[in-house]
Amino acid sequence: MIDNLLLEEQSMYDANEIDFDRHWKDVITDFLDSFLQLLEPTLFEKIDFSFHPKSMEQELYPLSTKQKKGKNIADKIFEVILKDQEKSVANIHIEVQGDGQDISERMFKTYYKLYDQHKKNIYSIVLVTHPSAEQTSLFYHNFFGTSILFYFHVHHLNDFSESELLHSNNPFALALLAGQYHAQTRTDVEMRYIYKIKLTELIRKKYPLDKGDTGINLLKFVDNILYLPEDLREKYIQEVFQIFVKEGIDLTKAEKTKEVITFGELLERWKEEGREEGQLIEKQNIARKMAMEGMKFETIISFTGLSEGEVKRLMQENQP
Repeated sequence: MIDNLLLEEQSMYDANEIDFDRHWKDVITDFLDSFLQLLEPTLFEKIDFSFHPKSMEQELYPLSTKQKKGKNIADKIFEVILKDQEKSVANIHIEVQGDGQDISERMFKTYYKLYDQHKKNIYSIVLVTHPSAEQTSLFYHNFFGTSILFYFHVHHLNDFSESELLHSNNPFALALLAGQYHAQTRTDVEMRYIYKIKLTELIRKKYPLDKGDTGINLLKFVDNILYLPEDLREKYIQEVFQIFVKEGIDLTKAEKTKEVITFGELLERWKEEGREEGQLIEKQNIARKMAMEGMKFETIISFTGLSEGEVKRLMQENQP
Protein backbone atom coordinates (compact mmCIF):
# COMPACT_ATOMS: atom_id res chain seq x y z
CA MET A 1 0.00 0.00 0.00
CA ILE A 2 2.78 2.40 0.96
CA ASP A 3 4.74 1.48 -2.16
CA ASN A 4 1.70 2.25 -4.32
CA LEU A 5 1.26 5.63 -2.65
CA LEU A 6 4.91 6.46 -3.16
CA LEU A 7 4.67 5.43 -6.81
CA GLU A 8 1.59 7.59 -7.29
CA GLU A 9 3.28 10.56 -5.64
CA GLN A 10 6.34 10.09 -7.85
CA SER A 11 4.14 9.78 -10.94
CA MET A 12 2.21 12.94 -10.12
CA TYR A 13 5.48 14.78 -9.37
CA ASP A 14 6.83 13.79 -12.77
CA ALA A 15 3.58 14.88 -14.42
CA ASN A 16 3.85 18.31 -12.82
CA GLU A 17 7.19 18.78 -14.55
CA ILE A 18 5.75 18.16 -18.03
CA ASP A 19 3.84 20.71 -20.09
CA PHE A 20 1.31 18.33 -21.61
CA ASP A 21 -0.78 21.11 -23.21
CA ARG A 22 2.24 22.33 -25.16
CA HIS A 23 3.05 18.83 -26.43
CA TRP A 24 -0.56 18.33 -27.54
CA LYS A 25 -0.59 21.68 -29.31
CA ASP A 26 2.71 20.87 -31.02
CA VAL A 27 1.42 17.57 -32.38
CA ILE A 28 -1.84 19.20 -33.51
CA THR A 29 0.22 21.79 -35.38
CA ASP A 30 2.37 19.08 -36.99
CA PHE A 31 -0.70 17.06 -38.02
CA LEU A 32 -3.48 19.64 -38.40
CA ASP A 33 -4.87 18.05 -41.57
CA SER A 34 -4.84 14.57 -40.00
CA PHE A 35 -6.36 15.95 -36.78
CA LEU A 36 -9.26 17.50 -38.69
CA GLN A 37 -9.71 14.50 -40.98
CA LEU A 38 -10.09 12.22 -37.96
CA LEU A 39 -12.13 14.47 -35.65
CA GLU A 40 -13.87 16.93 -37.96
CA PRO A 41 -14.16 15.24 -41.38
CA THR A 42 -16.89 17.60 -42.66
CA LEU A 43 -14.71 20.66 -42.01
CA PHE A 44 -11.66 18.84 -43.40
CA GLU A 45 -13.40 18.36 -46.76
CA LYS A 46 -14.09 22.10 -47.01
CA ILE A 47 -10.47 23.22 -46.54
CA ASP A 48 -8.04 23.72 -49.41
CA PHE A 49 -4.82 22.34 -47.97
CA SER A 50 -2.84 23.36 -51.06
CA PHE A 51 -2.69 26.65 -49.13
CA HIS A 52 -0.71 25.88 -45.99
CA PRO A 53 -2.69 26.77 -42.82
CA LYS A 54 -1.29 29.84 -41.11
CA SER A 55 -0.72 29.80 -37.36
CA MET A 56 -2.35 32.91 -35.87
CA GLU A 57 -1.91 32.80 -32.10
CA GLN A 58 1.30 34.82 -32.10
CA GLU A 59 -0.39 37.60 -34.03
CA LEU A 60 -3.27 37.44 -31.57
CA TYR A 61 -1.07 37.29 -28.48
CA PRO A 62 -3.54 39.32 -26.36
CA LEU A 63 -5.85 36.29 -26.64
CA SER A 64 -3.42 34.16 -24.65
CA THR A 65 -4.65 33.22 -21.21
CA LYS A 66 -2.98 32.57 -17.88
CA GLN A 67 -2.55 28.84 -17.49
CA LYS A 68 -1.06 26.56 -14.86
CA LYS A 69 2.63 26.91 -14.00
CA GLY A 70 2.39 30.65 -14.46
CA LYS A 71 2.90 30.49 -18.21
CA ASN A 72 1.16 32.47 -20.91
CA ILE A 73 -0.05 29.82 -23.32
CA ALA A 74 -2.03 30.85 -26.39
CA ASP A 75 -4.72 28.60 -27.80
CA LYS A 76 -3.99 27.17 -31.23
CA ILE A 77 -5.55 29.36 -33.88
CA PHE A 78 -5.17 28.68 -37.60
CA GLU A 79 -6.18 30.62 -40.67
CA VAL A 80 -7.26 28.36 -43.54
CA ILE A 81 -8.50 28.81 -47.10
CA LEU A 82 -11.75 27.12 -48.06
CA LYS A 83 -12.48 25.33 -51.33
CA ASP A 84 -15.43 27.57 -52.22
CA GLN A 85 -15.41 29.70 -55.34
CA GLU A 86 -14.42 32.83 -53.44
CA LYS A 87 -11.54 31.07 -51.63
CA SER A 88 -12.96 32.31 -48.34
CA VAL A 89 -10.79 32.60 -45.26
CA ALA A 90 -11.78 31.00 -41.95
CA ASN A 91 -10.23 30.66 -38.50
CA ILE A 92 -9.99 27.40 -36.56
CA HIS A 93 -9.60 27.73 -32.80
CA ILE A 94 -8.39 24.59 -31.00
CA GLU A 95 -8.06 24.34 -27.24
CA VAL A 96 -6.62 21.38 -25.35
CA GLN A 97 -8.40 20.80 -22.03
CA GLY A 98 -6.13 18.76 -19.83
CA ASP A 99 -6.83 19.91 -16.28
CA GLY A 100 -10.49 18.98 -15.92
CA GLN A 101 -11.76 22.56 -15.68
CA ASP A 102 -14.78 23.87 -17.57
CA ILE A 103 -13.42 26.10 -20.33
CA SER A 104 -16.71 26.99 -22.04
CA GLU A 105 -16.52 30.66 -21.00
CA ARG A 106 -12.93 30.91 -22.27
CA MET A 107 -14.00 29.40 -25.59
CA PHE A 108 -16.71 32.04 -25.93
CA LYS A 109 -14.30 34.87 -25.07
CA THR A 110 -11.79 33.69 -27.67
CA TYR A 111 -14.54 33.37 -30.28
CA TYR A 112 -15.77 36.90 -29.59
CA LYS A 113 -12.28 38.44 -29.71
CA LEU A 114 -11.44 36.63 -32.95
CA TYR A 115 -14.69 37.70 -34.57
CA ASP A 116 -14.34 41.27 -33.31
CA GLN A 117 -10.87 41.58 -34.84
CA HIS A 118 -11.37 39.77 -38.16
CA LYS A 119 -15.11 39.32 -38.84
CA LYS A 120 -14.36 35.89 -40.34
CA ASN A 121 -15.98 32.50 -39.98
CA ILE A 122 -14.68 30.67 -36.88
CA TYR A 123 -14.72 26.97 -36.04
CA SER A 124 -14.11 26.23 -32.35
CA ILE A 125 -12.84 22.84 -31.12
CA VAL A 126 -11.93 21.43 -27.72
CA LEU A 127 -9.85 18.27 -27.34
CA VAL A 128 -10.29 16.86 -23.82
CA THR A 129 -7.18 14.96 -22.76
CA HIS A 130 -7.97 14.67 -19.05
CA PRO A 131 -8.97 11.02 -18.46
CA SER A 132 -12.10 11.70 -16.38
CA ALA A 133 -13.11 15.24 -17.37
CA GLU A 134 -16.49 16.06 -18.89
CA GLN A 135 -16.66 19.22 -20.98
CA THR A 136 -19.94 20.84 -22.00
CA SER A 137 -20.17 21.93 -25.63
CA LEU A 138 -21.91 25.25 -24.96
CA PHE A 139 -21.68 28.48 -23.04
CA TYR A 140 -24.90 30.11 -21.85
CA HIS A 141 -25.49 33.33 -19.98
CA ASN A 142 -28.79 35.04 -19.28
CA PHE A 143 -29.81 38.23 -17.50
CA PHE A 144 -33.54 38.99 -17.51
CA GLY A 145 -33.97 37.92 -21.12
CA THR A 146 -30.70 39.30 -22.43
CA SER A 147 -28.81 36.11 -23.22
CA ILE A 148 -26.05 34.45 -25.18
CA LEU A 149 -25.89 30.81 -26.30
CA PHE A 150 -22.61 29.70 -27.85
CA TYR A 151 -21.96 26.17 -29.15
CA PHE A 152 -18.60 24.60 -29.97
CA HIS A 153 -17.24 21.15 -30.84
CA VAL A 154 -15.88 18.84 -28.13
CA HIS A 155 -13.84 15.65 -28.61
CA HIS A 156 -12.49 13.32 -25.93
CA LEU A 157 -9.64 10.83 -26.04
CA ASN A 158 -12.15 8.10 -25.26
CA ASP A 159 -14.30 8.83 -28.32
CA PHE A 160 -12.34 6.09 -30.11
CA SER A 161 -11.62 2.54 -29.03
CA GLU A 162 -8.06 1.23 -28.86
CA SER A 163 -8.81 -1.11 -31.76
CA GLU A 164 -10.08 1.73 -33.95
CA LEU A 165 -6.97 3.78 -33.33
CA LEU A 166 -4.60 0.85 -33.86
CA HIS A 167 -6.11 0.03 -37.24
CA SER A 168 -6.53 3.60 -38.48
CA ASN A 169 -4.36 4.87 -41.33
CA ASN A 170 -4.56 8.38 -39.92
CA PRO A 171 -1.29 9.32 -38.14
CA PHE A 172 -3.09 11.43 -35.52
CA ALA A 173 -4.84 8.25 -34.36
CA LEU A 174 -1.54 7.17 -32.80
CA ALA A 175 -1.27 10.49 -30.98
CA LEU A 176 -4.72 9.88 -29.48
CA LEU A 177 -3.67 6.34 -28.60
CA ALA A 178 -0.59 7.68 -26.81
CA GLY A 179 -2.93 9.95 -24.83
CA GLN A 180 -5.10 6.99 -23.88
CA TYR A 181 -2.08 4.97 -22.77
CA HIS A 182 -0.86 7.90 -20.69
CA ALA A 183 -4.24 8.13 -18.93
CA GLN A 184 -4.28 4.38 -18.26
CA THR A 185 -0.78 4.26 -16.76
CA ARG A 186 -0.73 7.24 -14.42
CA THR A 187 0.64 5.03 -11.61
CA ASP A 188 1.99 2.07 -13.58
CA VAL A 189 5.31 2.98 -15.17
CA GLU A 190 6.11 -0.61 -16.15
CA MET A 191 2.93 -0.80 -18.23
CA ARG A 192 3.70 2.61 -19.68
CA TYR A 193 7.09 1.29 -20.79
CA ILE A 194 5.38 -1.63 -22.55
CA TYR A 195 2.92 0.68 -24.29
CA LYS A 196 5.73 3.01 -25.33
CA ILE A 197 7.70 0.21 -26.96
CA LYS A 198 4.51 -1.00 -28.65
CA LEU A 199 3.78 2.43 -30.12
CA THR A 200 7.39 2.93 -31.16
CA GLU A 201 7.40 -0.29 -33.17
CA LEU A 202 4.02 0.53 -34.70
CA ILE A 203 5.15 4.00 -35.77
CA ARG A 204 8.37 2.59 -37.24
CA LYS A 205 6.40 0.12 -39.36
CA LYS A 206 3.71 2.56 -40.50
CA TYR A 207 5.83 5.68 -40.95
CA PRO A 208 9.52 4.83 -41.59
CA LEU A 209 11.87 7.52 -40.30
CA ASP A 210 13.70 7.83 -43.61
CA LYS A 211 10.44 8.53 -45.51
CA GLY A 212 9.65 11.95 -44.06
CA ASP A 213 8.91 13.68 -40.78
CA THR A 214 5.67 11.87 -39.89
CA GLY A 215 7.33 9.09 -37.91
CA ILE A 216 9.81 11.38 -36.19
CA ASN A 217 7.14 13.87 -35.11
CA LEU A 218 4.95 11.06 -33.77
CA LEU A 219 7.84 9.47 -31.87
CA LYS A 220 8.78 12.81 -30.33
CA PHE A 221 5.21 13.22 -29.09
CA VAL A 222 5.06 9.66 -27.76
CA ASP A 223 8.37 10.17 -25.96
CA ASN A 224 7.14 13.37 -24.32
CA ILE A 225 3.65 12.21 -23.38
CA LEU A 226 4.61 8.73 -22.13
CA TYR A 227 7.33 9.98 -19.79
CA LEU A 228 9.39 7.41 -17.89
CA PRO A 229 11.63 7.49 -14.80
CA GLU A 230 15.36 7.61 -15.51
CA ASP A 231 16.05 3.86 -15.35
CA LEU A 232 13.21 2.95 -17.71
CA ARG A 233 14.04 5.85 -20.02
CA GLU A 234 17.56 4.50 -20.48
CA LYS A 235 16.18 1.01 -21.02
CA TYR A 236 13.75 2.38 -23.61
CA ILE A 237 16.48 4.16 -25.55
CA GLN A 238 18.66 1.05 -25.64
CA GLU A 239 15.71 -1.08 -26.75
CA VAL A 240 14.83 1.39 -29.49
CA PHE A 241 18.43 1.43 -30.71
CA GLN A 242 18.17 -2.32 -31.29
CA ILE A 243 14.83 -1.98 -33.09
CA PHE A 244 16.16 0.57 -35.54
CA VAL A 245 19.58 -0.96 -36.05
CA LYS A 246 17.79 -4.05 -37.40
CA GLU A 247 16.32 -1.77 -40.05
CA GLY A 248 19.70 -0.32 -40.96
CA ILE A 249 19.06 2.99 -39.18
CA ASP A 250 22.04 3.96 -37.04
CA LEU A 251 20.77 6.27 -34.32
CA THR A 252 23.99 6.04 -32.33
CA LYS A 253 25.78 8.36 -34.72
CA ALA A 254 23.41 11.11 -33.60
CA GLU A 255 24.41 10.79 -29.95
CA LYS A 256 27.00 13.57 -29.88
CA THR A 257 26.76 14.01 -26.12
CA LYS A 258 26.01 11.93 -23.07
CA GLU A 259 23.42 14.48 -21.99
CA VAL A 260 20.53 13.39 -24.21
CA ILE A 261 17.38 14.73 -22.55
CA THR A 262 14.78 12.84 -24.55
CA PHE A 263 14.64 10.27 -27.28
CA GLY A 264 12.85 12.88 -29.36
CA GLU A 265 15.94 15.08 -29.18
CA LEU A 266 18.03 12.13 -30.30
CA LEU A 267 15.72 11.65 -33.29
CA GLU A 268 16.10 15.29 -34.24
CA ARG A 269 19.88 14.92 -34.16
CA TRP A 270 19.66 11.78 -36.27
CA LYS A 271 17.45 13.57 -38.79
CA GLU A 272 19.89 16.49 -38.97
CA GLU A 273 22.80 14.07 -39.42
CA GLY A 274 20.85 12.46 -42.25
CA ARG A 275 20.29 15.82 -43.92
CA GLU A 276 23.99 16.70 -43.61
CA GLU A 277 24.98 13.28 -44.95
CA GLY A 278 22.58 13.65 -47.86
CA GLN A 279 23.93 17.10 -48.66
CA LEU A 280 27.50 15.77 -48.61
CA ILE A 281 26.64 12.92 -50.99
CA GLU A 282 24.94 15.39 -53.34
CA LYS A 283 28.02 17.65 -53.31
CA GLN A 284 30.27 14.67 -54.01
CA ASN A 285 28.12 13.60 -56.96
CA ILE A 286 28.21 17.12 -58.38
CA ALA A 287 31.99 17.23 -57.96
CA ARG A 288 32.38 13.90 -59.77
CA LYS A 289 30.25 15.16 -62.66
CA MET A 290 32.23 18.39 -62.89
CA ALA A 291 35.50 16.44 -62.85
CA MET A 292 34.27 14.13 -65.63
CA GLU A 293 33.47 17.20 -67.70
CA GLY A 294 37.05 18.45 -67.25
CA MET A 295 36.27 21.46 -65.08
CA LYS A 296 39.11 23.07 -63.18
CA PHE A 297 40.09 21.95 -59.68
CA GLU A 298 39.55 25.44 -58.21
CA THR A 299 36.14 25.75 -59.86
CA ILE A 300 34.95 22.48 -58.35
CA ILE A 301 36.05 23.56 -54.86
CA SER A 302 34.39 26.96 -55.23
CA PHE A 303 31.11 25.51 -56.52
CA THR A 304 30.72 22.59 -54.10
CA GLY A 305 32.42 23.89 -50.98
CA LEU A 306 34.28 20.58 -50.56
CA SER A 307 37.81 20.51 -49.19
CA GLU A 308 40.86 20.34 -51.47
CA GLY A 309 41.65 16.84 -50.24
CA GLU A 310 38.10 15.60 -50.90
CA VAL A 311 38.03 17.06 -54.42
CA LYS A 312 41.46 15.57 -55.23
CA ARG A 313 40.22 12.17 -54.05
CA LEU A 314 37.09 12.38 -56.19
CA MET A 315 39.07 13.53 -59.25
CA GLN A 316 41.46 10.58 -58.85
CA GLU A 317 38.48 8.22 -58.79
CA ASN A 318 37.48 9.47 -62.23
CA GLN A 319 40.92 8.96 -63.76
CA PRO A 320 41.13 5.96 -66.12
